[in-house]
Amino acid sequence: MRHVRALLLGLSLLALVVSCGGYIFLGELRATPATTGEPVEFIVEPGETADDIATRLGEAGLIRQPALFRLLVRWRNLDQQIQAGRYILSPTMTMSDILKVLQSGQVVNDIQITIPEGLRLEEIAAIIAAAGLVSEDEFLAVARDGERFRADYFLLNSLPAGATLEGYLFPDTYRFAPSADAETIVRKLLDRFVEQYSTIERSVRVPGVTVHQIVTMASIIQREAALLSEMPQISAVFWNRLKPQYAPLFGGGLLGADATVQYALGYDPIEGTWWQRELTVDELAVQSPYNTRVTPGLPPGPIAAPGLAALTAAAQPDETSPYLFFVASCERDGSHKFATTIEEFRVYEAEWLACQ
Repeated sequence: MRHVRALLLGLSLLALVVSCGGYIFLGELRATPATTGEPVEFIVEPGETADDIATRLGEAGLIRQPALFRLLVRWRNLDQQIQAGRYILSPTMTMSDILKVLQSGQVVNDIQITIPEGLRLEEIAAIIAAAGLVSEDEFLAVARDGERFRADYFLLNSLPAGATLEGYLFPDTYRFAPSADAETIVRKLLDRFVEQYSTIERSVRVPGVTVHQIVTMASIIQREAALLSEMPQISAVFWNRLKPQYAPLFGGGLLGADATVQYALGYDPIEGTWWQRELTVDELAVQSPYNTRVTPGLPPGPIAAPGLAALTAAAQPDETSPYLFFVASCERDGSHKFATTIEEFRVYEAEWLACQ
């Protein structure tokens, strides 16, 4: 009889604990972090887990107990139901209210833009303006003021005085609020650059170079290479041309990249483009610090926005490559033939001209 009473007492206590736990749980579901508060922008990234979302909701002051949010998601089997996007949430919302919004897909009407690799600032400005965000002039006024951002981005430490952010606005797909101003847009692109560059900054294999020189070289590789697989070799060609031991074999320290000439020439009103298909003899000789056919060394700065593959190639050229020249191949697939001597280069050049 005594054992029965003990069992009943234990069950009663267990029921009380469960009841109290359930009461506390329900109370948390109905509770809000605050009774007043400003709306908060909250972005759910594609592929983000419920655990990560719960942590960030807690950090943003939108929920009190991230662990209970995770439990609620699992209890309702909603792990895969939370929709990526930008939401406006409030600290006056309950945990259940927030979860309903996040699975509803009723996101704020963001504007999505895609910035391809290899564009110069003016082309990026045109994409942003065409999307209805800010005008080209507004964007360029901010993007050309590199000094404005130097203190906030350590990777801009080697940016020359008076330089623009050419090359530092990372090409990718972005979503912006319709009300985003030019500085917000530029900072988001800069943030992505920092994020991507951090993946290679500890593995730079070119001795004595700055971040600015890596980005400059990467922009040239981006414009010169058609195939990702050839970027390390093309990188090696350009770095080799700058080595003193190769100066007698190729232009005395000239980089000789036609893409830099294109940048120096700027917009062609006849073709209606920033990048021309063919360059005349006079154009190839244009006097500009960006014309690496007449000015030794790297140009003063990047000529376009390089992607991660080009940045990686600039930082990690093919160290086994002895090449100083490359010519487009007749395969017409974007590939090149590489040469170590001017004689070999002329043979490949003749082949290319013959198959035109």
